[in-house]
Amino acid sequence: MKEDIKGKRNTLQKRIVTDVFCSMDNHPSAGMVYEAVSEKFPGISKATVYRLLAEAAEEGKIQRLKLSDANDRYDITTAKHYHVVCRMCGSVADVDADVDDALMASNALGHQGFSVEQCHVEFIGVCEKCQNN
Repeated sequence: MKEDIKGKRNTLQKRIVTDVFCSMDNHPSAGMVYEAVSEKFPGISKATVYRLLAEAAEEGKIQRLKLSDANDRYDITTAKHYHVVCRMCGSVADVDADVDDALMASNALGHQGFSVEQCHVEFIGVCEKCQNN
């Protein structure tokens, strides 16, 4: 999977960003990736990290998540799946759910004359850690 993200031109900066991103399992924002990368490679610019993540997302190698909080997040998993977001701490986790997007879209909007092009499902709640605090 890491090889897929690296793409054609494999610069040192791209390798470092890829390695750090692949080691993160928390659906990081670009800022989170930058912080982690800059610890290992202090000379890298924030713009470079943001650009490399945006390019990987545009190429379909990673998924950009436009969640209801202000920051986009990135996900290594590009296959269809859903997310649960903690409204307290902002943590994001994958949810495996067998939902028929076409049926859901048809039921929700088909009768209102919409032509549905995408379906985005985001579950919002409070994670176990925040519930225990």
